Formats: sequence, C-alpha cells, structure tokens
Amino acid sequence: MVALASAVPFYRDITWGVSGADTDALRGALKGLGYSVAETGRYDGELRDAVAAFQRDHGISPADGNFLLASVLWIPDAQSVPRECPLKIGQPYASGDVYATVSGALQSLRVVTSSDNDLVPGARRVTVLGVEATMNESGVIDDPSEVGAIQSAPSFAATLAAIDSTPMTAQSSLVSPVPVVSLPPAALYDVSGSAACVEGEDGAVAVEIIGTGMGATLVTFVGDTAPTEVVLNSSLTGTGCAR
Repeated sequence: MVALASAVPFYRDITWGVSGADTDALRGALKGLGYSVAETGRYDGELRDAVAAFQRDHGISPADGNFLLASVLWIPDAQSVPRECPLKIGQPYASGDVYATVSGALQSLRVVTSSDNDLVPGARRVTVLGVEATMNESGVIDDPSEVGAIQSAPSFAATLAAIDSTPMTAQSSLVSPVPVVSLPPAALYDVSGSAACVEGEDGAVAVEIIGTGMGATLVTFVGDTAPTEVVLNSSLTGTGCAR
C-alpha cells in the first residue's frame, strides 16, 4: 500500500465530479510531489491524469486515475512512517477504528541558553544538527518545513536517543547584528538593570548593557557617538547621565 500525506484525511473514493476539502487535499499532496495540478477544484481531467501518473509511478493497479481508498493509506505528515497497519486491503472499517499508527511527529523545538545572560532581543537564525532555522524571541523553532528538516537530519534519531546524557546543542546569531563595545566593569556606574552610565572625555554617556563575560561588559552607546576613552571607577567625577 502506498502512503500519501495531506492536511485533510482521505475518507472516501475520489472520482469524477467529486469536490470538497479532501479533493483539494489530494491536489495539494500531488502538487507537493511534483505533479501538475491546480491547488483547488473538483475532480476533472487534469486531476485524473495526475492521479493516473501517481498510480503508474508507484505501481498501483489499475492506473486509471480513480483515487480509491483501498489502494492508498493516508498519513498526517510526510515525515511520518507508519509503524503498524492492522487492517487489510479491502477490509471494511468504521469511524473511529485505528487503521494505522505512526510515531509522534516533532512539532517544535525550544532553545535553552546555557549562560545566565538573557539573549539580546531580535530575530535569530539558529543551526541545529547542521540545519539552519528561524528562532523567535521566545527561543522556539516552529516552522513546519524547518522542524521537518531537523527531524530528517541523519543524526537526529541518535541524538534524540542520547538526549538525557548529551543535550542537543545549537548555535544562534542575530539576523541583524548589534554592534557592541567591550568595556571593563569598572567603567560602568549608576547601573539599573541593563541601563548604566560611563564617563568619557566629554562627560557622562548612557549605555545599554548587552552581556557580560570573560571579565568584560558588552554595551551599546545610547546616542550617535561613543567616546574614544572611558574613565574607571577611581577617577570618576560624573554623577549621572541622560537616558
């Protein structure tokens, strides 16, 4: 039996003149496999020819263009492989009967940071198992095609099996990089959350703290210009800065 994935289950034979959500789903499934059909419309000559070509390509007989449930198994996702099919071809079944089971499909992944620093807000690209994907600001990857590509990666099954002892790793970067300056922590004063001040050659300047690490603080300057030098704690004379 040939398995075919679509958004809407196939619940009846689809033959000449039939229309509806299942017919459009059949069109979408065939179109996704490269057959030339319109996205919507009733069963017509174009759909018949596409179904017949699909039947010939997959050894379904007769290849007459009639889409019969007895010869095709519907699955919810092209990445899913049926584990068990208890029913036989031609066996009747009622609504609610289990005719096949599949492994659970991966819906999304959440990236958990490995440091105490919060991620800088903004759209990010992330690489997981060699697959580049989009991560939203909540750290979630949920684009179906990207999730499917990660699940299809050759190392996914082995990585998932070892997930308890070896977490899956990912590398992320901002889509639009943020220019930062590395300063010694002693240069910052009046720190409130991510806001702080530094003192340059022309007086106090407001900065936003982006992150810390390796004995340095990464900041962006609030305003158009940044000082070429900053004053450290022991020599500070400023009392605040405009934010």
